Amino acid sequence: MDRNQFGRDLADRLQTAERAVDLAVAALCDLGALMTRGRIEQAISAVAGQAALGDAMAALPLIVTARERLVRAHRQLAREARALRIDWTDARGGPETKPMEEGGGALPAGRLRRVA
Repeated sequence: MDRNQFGRDLADRLQTAERAVDLAVAALCDLGALMTRGRIEQAISAVAGQAALGDAMAALPLIVTARERLVRAHRQLAREARALRIDWTDARGGPETKPMEEGGGALPAGRLRRVA
């Protein structure tokens, strides 16, 4: 395996981890919504299930923190890939849209180019 293939494999695994964390956030939010809407629709007291709702929703900030750490790692790896001139374009397809680091706006992600 050459460095560029390593970079592409790394990008693929990182994006897989990022998506898994995002899906976990969405699943927890869906769970909380179902627990609260369901009890209203079924005319069940808010007392029932409160402890379970609290415990389930307590996991949300932990997962959001994990997401923040992955985003930070992503930025660090992108800087290192540029410095080492490693192509780490995700081989799965088109780029995602992400905010620019400075100056606002958005740039397509996933395409690093070698400069001078």
